[in-house]
Amino acid sequence: MFRFGHATHPNWREALELVLVQLEGQMQLEQFAADITRPQKLGLIYVTEAFAPSMPLILQGLRQRTGYKDWVGGIAPGVCSSGVEYYQEPAIAAMLMEFPADSARVFSGKVPLPKPGTVNASGRDVMASALIHVDPLTEDIDDLLEDLSLKVSSNQVFGGLVSAGSAHTHVAIEPLSGGVSGVVFASGLPLEVRMTQGVQVVGVEHEITALRGNFVEELDGLPALDVLLTDLGLQPDTDESNSADHAADVLAKRFAHGLFVGLTDRALAESAILKGYAAGRSEAHQLKVRPVVGMDPNKKSLAVAEDFKLGDRLSFCTRDENSARVDLTRMCAELREDLDAPAPRLNELQAAGFSGIHSRRKPRGAVYIACNGRGASLFGLQGVEQQIVREQLGDIPLIGFSANGEIFRGALYGYTGVLALFF
Repeated sequence: MFRFGHATHPNWREALELVLVQLEGQMQLEQFAADITRPQKLGLIYVTEAFAPSMPLILQGLRQRTGYKDWVGGIAPGVCSSGVEYYQEPAIAAMLMEFPADSARVFSGKVPLPKPGTVNASGRDVMASALIHVDPLTEDIDDLLEDLSLKVSSNQVFGGLVSAGSAHTHVAIEPLSGGVSGVVFASGLPLEVRMTQGVQVVGVEHEITALRGNFVEELDGLPALDVLLTDLGLQPDTDESNSADHAADVLAKRFAHGLFVGLTDRALAESAILKGYAAGRSEAHQLKVRPVVGMDPNKKSLAVAEDFKLGDRLSFCTRDENSARVDLTRMCAELREDLDAPAPRLNELQAAGFSGIHSRRKPRGAVYIACNGRGASLFGLQGVEQQIVREQLGDIPLIGFSANGEIFRGALYGYTGVLALFF
């Protein structure tokens, strides 16, 4: 299993030492023994913004004490590990990963991607999947993701947007800022990636029938605001002078965590249907969620942070703590189903081995990338998501970060969590 460590401390040197002590201590445990069949070494590092200026020295210390030369990762508002989360406090999370020879290649603006179709010595495609970190100030991120997805043979591009504005925002061998970096994995490397939404669909799915820029004016041929109120079980206000106040009051009361629309991801929905997870209209976890950022009471239209086309379909959504818990549990249950493994019991973790998963496919480690709008602001406490993953999948080695946008299957999402398991 991958060695990993995490710590918080006001002084970066002390935090790093605490992480290193964990990494070195795990060397004595059988489940973390080095695997000679996996000679390629790669370090994964996430630190919070307080330690951004010290990233070069943190990397130097990690290289000296671990012997791992290649590192990828990023700076974020928060970092997490198995069962814990550190948000807006000085913290480090690191993982030492092992792969078969030539299974992982680091890339950045200074180290270009291999050419599409390149194979390694074993004849495997070197770009089958990718973990990426993107500076949010980078221009044309959607186009960049689309281009990268075309180059990655499985379209399994996942990751997130790191923090912006500091001298160093992400890591690929060295600290960098701007653009995108990460690591591409060769075909044949066992990897499972899932996404959780944490929203509740309100009403039914609608077709966009009139648009004005980013304003959705009509749904199913009716004013968009009237359709929203109908979905809420309310009668649209026919008094034009009172419509804005009425709508604002209703929305403020009903959507404490914000009003969103979910765009149907047809490819994801069809994939889920084939696996038997859903049927009929799209479920919440098959939607691309975007916030409603304003409304025009005169035209009864809604402004949404997304570019639409006529004929696109959407549903209204609200963020909800209970829905987020249920959907995260659903995601973990799907993973267990793929692993053909029962849910672990916490009091049996030690007897079952460190991972707690009774399956021929035991995860060596995991990466969890969650929207920085989730965490305590949604669940009320830090670490809730990580504890749910631990309860459902066992105490597997895990690190991750709070993102300014999450990337799943080459598309940019918000308010989601992306979990990747390495085998």
